[in-house]
Amino acid sequence: MEHDQAVDTETAPSQSGEITQPDSEDKTEATTAEPSVSEIEISQQQIARMNEEIQTYKDRWMRLAAEFDNYKKRTGREFGTLVKNANGSLIGQLLPAIDNMERALQAAQTTDATRTFVEGFEMIRQQLMDTLRREGLQDIDAAGQPFDPNRHEAIMTVEDAERPAQTIVDVIEKGYVFNERVIRPAKVIVTRRPESE
Repeated sequence: MEHDQAVDTETAPSQSGEITQPDSEDKTEATTAEPSVSEIEISQQQIARMNEEIQTYKDRWMRLAAEFDNYKKRTGREFGTLVKNANGSLIGQLLPAIDNMERALQAAQTTDATRTFVEGFEMIRQQLMDTLRREGLQDIDAAGQPFDPNRHEAIMTVEDAERPAQTIVDVIEKGYVFNERVIRPAKVIVTRRPESE
């Protein structure tokens, strides 16, 4: 009978006669206990790893942005160079016409040509040269200068004991530089030492 008197307190009827169930809150408290130190360390390691990944992606993005900016600058410069070189090609094609004008002017001054024709022709040549110079064309100064194979083309040599060897004594055809690039070397006559020396 003692056994019959032992009543389960969890399911014992209350004073009102109802049977009460154990508190469900007590069970959830037991299952949501404070995280252990090892769980906190693992979470901190995960956060650190995620921060490293974020930094890696950020670094990659910044490098790609810098590379793209450099690419834009480089292609802009290359395009500018391409335009300049295209202009140089055009100017190079105009040079023979200028050469013919200069030859005609020289011939006209030695013959009985009409002076007004010569003056008009000279004005046209000067106008054309002024336009080309504004675009970056420059004459290569050659007469009396030392020979430079990068700027001059020797088409003939003459013996000259008075001047140093490799000095330009005459310019057969003018040379031109366009935007610091030789588009046509000057065709020149260059001195050499006499063979007897």
